[in-house]
Amino acid sequence: MSPLFAPKDNDDWFLPKDARQQLEETFKSLKNPIKLEVFAQAGTNDEFNEYMVKFCKDLDRLSDNISLQQFGFRTDRAKELGITQSPTMCLNPDDYYIRFLGAPLGEEGKAFITAIVLASMGDANLSDMSKQLLEPLNEERLAQVFVSPT
Repeated sequence: MSPLFAPKDNDDWFLPKDARQQLEETFKSLKNPIKLEVFAQAGTNDEFNEYMVKFCKDLDRLSDNISLQQFGFRTDRAKELGITQSPTMCLNPDDYYIRFLGAPLGEEGKAFITAIVLASMGDANLSDMSKQLLEPLNEERLAQVFVSPT
């Protein structure tokens, strides 16, 4: 087993207590199960891999509606999903194409938690105006959002 995915002691939390309490409250609104699939390769972006894995392990422990599956970078599942970056986290990948590359630090963390809540609700939370503008589109589209702390 990769050291990235080694089991943690039950009392060994990555997130501070106040953040855990706030997230537990937020996750009470989860309606449907959320599966987080994390892909990481030791020796590549280790600092970000470690952060992503620890963060997702804590989220898994905070809600019965969140489950975590961890995969190596060169697995059949990674190939199936077309994973090319380490770390990558896929959110309900059998239902959505929602991916986070790198570690969800700062503003990315907020977007990460919002994505979990919205995916659990099965709702994109778009305004009526946005829905009207998107309605005529017939082809699949890929929307990408890039966030950088710099």
